[in-house]
Amino acid sequence: MISKIEKSGDYEGLFIANEQAIEKISKKTLLIIVDTHRPTFTEFPELLKYTEKIVVIDHHRRGADYLQEAVLTYQETYASSTCELVTEILQYVEEKIKLTPVEAEALYAGIVIDTKNFTFKTGVRTFEAAAFLRRHGVDTVSVRQMFQSDINTYINVSNVVRDAEIIRNNMAISICSQNMKNATLIAAQAADQLVNLAGLNAAFVLSHINNGVAISGRSLGDVNVQVILEKLGGGGHMTVAGAQLQGVTIEEAKEKLGDAINEYFDEINRQNT
Repeated sequence: MISKIEKSGDYEGLFIANEQAIEKISKKTLLIIVDTHRPTFTEFPELLKYTEKIVVIDHHRRGADYLQEAVLTYQETYASSTCELVTEILQYVEEKIKLTPVEAEALYAGIVIDTKNFTFKTGVRTFEAAAFLRRHGVDTVSVRQMFQSDINTYINVSNVVRDAEIIRNNMAISICSQNMKNATLIAAQAADQLVNLAGLNAAFVLSHINNGVAISGRSLGDVNVQVILEKLGGGGHMTVAGAQLQGVTIEEAKEKLGDAINEYFDEINRQNT
């Protein structure tokens, strides 16, 4: 997507470095945060200290560490994605708004990836947003090509799936090797692949990050991976969630994950008794 934006030539200077953002921002600047409501999850948390006008647009369930200083928070947990919310907003900003194909495809791609090709959390509003974007020039084949993997990525994903450990008879945990390139991306794709296997309701894949471990969680809805990973400081949705643990080894992170899973099922058992 970034490559498409750069090749179009219409968005020069759209992406700036953190230092440039600090130079440009002032007390009057409107800072819009999308797809998260947690300051620590933003690209540059320090930037939030330089303006008093902050808007949050998000579709994740509110956590304890939400941004309290926002002048406006548009948080709709039933929406498929933040791109769906932004698409809805755009339709009310101007009566006959015109998006370029690149802009429409960026929003459409966000909906596609969050809904897993219109499978999860897909409602009437989701299709209405997609139809609006399609009328503004979305090439669905072009969007699909954005998500194609190269052969090395495919092999790495397959290896992670192959090495998965089955727990509780219907859940899987796997680990990306330490020197694996694009490990967090591969972890997410491997988790997606694991829940597509018959008999598995949820999957977690761990990967190495700087001084810590990232965890990607996926489910088909029977297991709430969001609640499980919230216990580790993460978040997301019932079927798609993630967490990052700092200062731990991969073995320690796996043990903490196991404890969180056990705690989750213990809570369910107590509720049912």
